[in-house]
Amino acid sequence: MSDKPLQAASAAPPNRWVAFAILAVLFLAATDTTIIGTLLPVIAGSVGGGQALFPWLMSGFMVAMALAGPLTGALADRYGVRSVLSWAILVFLAGSAGAALAGDMLMLVLARVVQGAGAGMIIVLSYASLAIIYGASQRGRVQSMVSIVWGVAAIVGPLAGLAFTHAFGWRAAFLINMPVGLVCLLVLRSKALSAHVRRGVAVDYLAQGFFALMLLGVMVALSAAQVGLSRDSFWSMLVLAAAGALLLGLRVAGRPQASPVPLAFFRQRSLAVAMVIVICGSIGLYASITLVPIALHARHAIDTAQTGIIVLLAALGFVVSSAVCGMQIQRVGYRSSMLAGALALVAGAFVLAMGSSSLPWQAIAGAELLIGLGMGCVAVGAVVLAQNAAPADAVATYTSTIQLLRNVGAALGINALAAIQYALESQHLSNDSLRSVFSVLGPVFVVCALLALLLPSNYQLQPAAVPGQPEPARR
Repeated sequence: MSDKPLQAASAAPPNRWVAFAILAVLFLAATDTTIIGTLLPVIAGSVGGGQALFPWLMSGFMVAMALAGPLTGALADRYGVRSVLSWAILVFLAGSAGAALAGDMLMLVLARVVQGAGAGMIIVLSYASLAIIYGASQRGRVQSMVSIVWGVAAIVGPLAGLAFTHAFGWRAAFLINMPVGLVCLLVLRSKALSAHVRRGVAVDYLAQGFFALMLLGVMVALSAAQVGLSRDSFWSMLVLAAAGALLLGLRVAGRPQASPVPLAFFRQRSLAVAMVIVICGSIGLYASITLVPIALHARHAIDTAQTGIIVLLAALGFVVSSAVCGMQIQRVGYRSSMLAGALALVAGAFVLAMGSSSLPWQAIAGAELLIGLGMGCVAVGAVVLAQNAAPADAVATYTSTIQLLRNVGAALGINALAAIQYALESQHLSNDSLRSVFSVLGPVFVVCALLALLLPSNYQLQPAAVPGQPEPARR
């Protein structure tokens, strides 16, 4: 496949107002993933009933966000990014309005689910639309901007929640999305946002439905502990996931083009390698910001302020490295960028594998910083590689695929590590379960570093291989 179609999509100079509007609406979606944490105590006192539904204010949002991605990518490639992004903003704003007006916990949870679906659509389409606007040669720099938005949102979200709650009440934290979102929508509708669309390929909604059924079962089962599901409900979700997988397999076997994720994605060695590395890196990052602080705090090894510093350093490392790697990836190439990230992950994991009981908290914080730095380079390299490898009419689908696989893979991995940690502690098999967990992750990251050597050394546009034809040559 020729490079020309994708280059043509970005031939016109990028419109800064469009880019700013996309980043602004992405900021809203990113902020609302974390803002609920600071609102929960106030919501508990003002919204009646449904205490058992409390965990679903976050889990419902996250599950809906994950489910929305695959269908969004397919719709955007079929009907154009601007149209689908406009609908995504409207869905997100509808959920925000519903949350602000909710009179009971059930309505609030349902509104958060709608809001999560809109946020998931916005996130996928923001990455895809910026990739289209700026083209292959500038996608690394675009990822730098996106990473900065996520980093600021992670810090501003909880603080904004507190500020709005104290000044205007918790409902204002959702209402503020309305004017900002509408302005962004008007900007996007008034400016050109070109994209290639697959007019000859219809979206297979039946296959998308089976895929969503499978993901719903998996995601809810993974959230069983957080939302208090019974054992029977847990197994019911697994049966639902298995049924969805079976029906999807039967559908795709007869119609390969119906696959919700592009099969060509998995035929490319470089994408498969990048996917393995980014999934493992995500597991390491989530393990470092969840399992480590909880375990240390439970043993009274650190206080609350030190816990905050540890988590902040991991997040700061991710933002800084993704911004730097994004700006440098065109010069250094995929291999060097992702190899550097994998080596940082190795270093951080092996420091933590020395044992939390024998390390000062400052050393643990330094290891967290290394893991954040490593994941930033890995994440940027994987997304840019996927977008540059995508055909011109499948940028959104490839973007949603890599984000979906990363999130689901990381969720599976972190739950597996948490189960290992719990088993070791409950059976008194280890005096330091964190040492055991990161002793497993360390060698895994070494394998990732070796796999990074298989990636292309240079930064170039690599369209997806046509079935039956070899991949583009790499050096």
